[in-house]
Amino acid sequence: MLMYIAALVFIKTSYALIGFDCGGQHLNVTSISLLDVGECNLNYRKTNSSSIYVQLLQLSDYNHAEVIQCKVEISRTIYYCGMHSHVSVVHNGRADYIHETGYTQCLRILQDGTFSLGAGNVIHGLKSNQTSFHSLTLAGRTSNDGSCKGTQYSDPYGTWDNVVVQATVKISVKTSHVPVQLNSGKIILKSGTVCRLSESFCLDSDDGYTYWKPVPISSCDFHKYDVLYEGPATKIMDDTENPSSPIIYSLTTQDITFALTKTKEQPLCGYTLFCTEHPKLFIFETKEGTVFVNRGIIPVDNLDIFAYMNSKFVYVEKHIRQQMTSLYYNVMQQKCELERQVITNALSFATLQPDEFAYRLMKGPGYMAVTTGEVTHVIKCIPVDVIIRKTEECFTELPVTARNTSLFLTPKSRIITKYGNQRECSYELPTLYRIEETWVQFTPEPQVRQLPPQQLKPMTALSWKYLTPGPLAVSGIYSEKDLEKLRDHIMFPAEKPALLNTVARGLTGHSIDTNAVSMYNLLDEASLNKIAESAASKVWNGFVTFGSATAGIFGIMVIIRIIKLVIDTAIHGYALHTVYGWSMHLIGAIWSSLTHLLLHLANTRSPDRNNNDDNNKPPSAPEEPPALSTEPSMLIEIPKPNENARSNIESATINFPPDTAQFRHLNNIPDTSQYQILNNRLREIEQIPTKTSEFVPK
Repeated sequence: MLMYIAALVFIKTSYALIGFDCGGQHLNVTSISLLDVGECNLNYRKTNSSSIYVQLLQLSDYNHAEVIQCKVEISRTIYYCGMHSHVSVVHNGRADYIHETGYTQCLRILQDGTFSLGAGNVIHGLKSNQTSFHSLTLAGRTSNDGSCKGTQYSDPYGTWDNVVVQATVKISVKTSHVPVQLNSGKIILKSGTVCRLSESFCLDSDDGYTYWKPVPISSCDFHKYDVLYEGPATKIMDDTENPSSPIIYSLTTQDITFALTKTKEQPLCGYTLFCTEHPKLFIFETKEGTVFVNRGIIPVDNLDIFAYMNSKFVYVEKHIRQQMTSLYYNVMQQKCELERQVITNALSFATLQPDEFAYRLMKGPGYMAVTTGEVTHVIKCIPVDVIIRKTEECFTELPVTARNTSLFLTPKSRIITKYGNQRECSYELPTLYRIEETWVQFTPEPQVRQLPPQQLKPMTALSWKYLTPGPLAVSGIYSEKDLEKLRDHIMFPAEKPALLNTVARGLTGHSIDTNAVSMYNLLDEASLNKIAESAASKVWNGFVTFGSATAGIFGIMVIIRIIKLVIDTAIHGYALHTVYGWSMHLIGAIWSSLTHLLLHLANTRSPDRNNNDDNNKPPSAPEEPPALSTEPSMLIEIPKPNENARSNIESATINFPPDTAQFRHLNNIPDTSQYQILNNRLREIEQIPTKTSEFVPK
């Protein structure tokens, strides 16, 4: 009763369920064929890929020009030469300046190695890319005795009369290749000085007067392009049916990776270049042997890090678009195939279970199907409000009331019927319906089911895999070698002072960071191999010397051990011969442990032999042992054997210890051995020289 009340609380009979009446006159009917299912027409764009020979060109910003630089620094001092060669200073007598050198004079320094500062001041032996110092007398004359002769002298700082001019000249001559900025027409020297390319002359603050030859310029501007890649690549057309679809040139290798889309064509002197998304990158379709520009070493100044990164972004965008397009078509194809399979399965039981077919096809209640021939008519029923009805019996259908009439709702489709299938009521297998998201069981009383039934889940596994774009972190339009050159070019000016300081500290013995510089860069492979072979040879010679000395020491030790073994064997043999005589026991002399064992056995047998000899005496001549007393001490009087010879020997008293426990094991049996020992001691006492001896008990 309580369960019924609880069910009424949770399930209000006033709640109206929705049933569907299929007995009306105005119904929506749809006929479906049972013979076949339509195909999946996704209109997938077919791509066309082909391999072609291409050149990847980059519009160069820089070229190179050879420059010659001459710098003559003069530090001069002017002295006035007076009467009797008296020398005095003059105004502006000390000056430092750079001497002007023309192109012809600078070229002569490079070719002949000579430079002239007037008659008698010709400097010889000048070399390219070196700096030399020279001391000259520019005006006047001096001698070793201190005399001088002045003359007139003029320079940019003034004119002097009767003077002597001495100077220190520093001459630097250099040749190098410097970058030329083609777009702006400027040349950039190593010191950072920027000059106009068309002037062919510039004064550098570091290296003096600088000259160069004009850069050859062609009318087709072939010199403005660098070849980044030359070889086979993949040409991809997204849609073969659409001529206006974009064309992509793609390549993925360990060193070079790019994916560029053709945007337009650019004719140039009979050639056709394809422009791409990047304004400085071009594609030229050609054949092997016919090229637009011969491939050479790319100047480090033309390595554009922005073009490198932008090309990576373009490649990533192309790769992601291709992968997403492939994923989209894959998902849609799988979805379409799944729908076809569902429809096919639904059609397979449309004849046997029309209502189930209608429920599966329309994906919800309120539909019923009627199969006639090779078609199925799907009928959409009219929704009607119904109320749960209490019954005394159990039914497979849900008992309801509609229009004051007792009716039933079929499972799943919720179609209203007049009759229901009665079944036995069972608490183990009750009838369950989901009403307003709550499972209710009828037995036949309605009860809320606490544990809902299990729900089957699909076991579909993912089959699509993302394809990585390859080694994009180290691969691009530039190779790894070109990128290393670019890094060194960018970082070397900033790292140069620190590196020079590190090398200087290391040469002077100061502590340096071992990871900062490496001597390996200063040595070639042949030098390293020679050093390694020399070190290995010295180490091996040391091992050989040590081995020879060790072998000699071991030889001496072996000889000493052999001599010791011979002496030990002789001594052991002598000891064994003394005990055993000439017998097989002498073999034990070879081993010291066996010799000690044989001698030990001989020593343990000697006392036993003495005891056996004493016990084997005849019974007619036993010597009675003195009676043992329990007194604390016992006195033995020794008679004088010879009154004449031993008249001065007095009687001696021998004390025995009161402890006689050592004799208790004899059980009052005389000990002949102890008696013999005592008798021998008495004889020794008789042989003592004439003197009074007395043994006093302690």
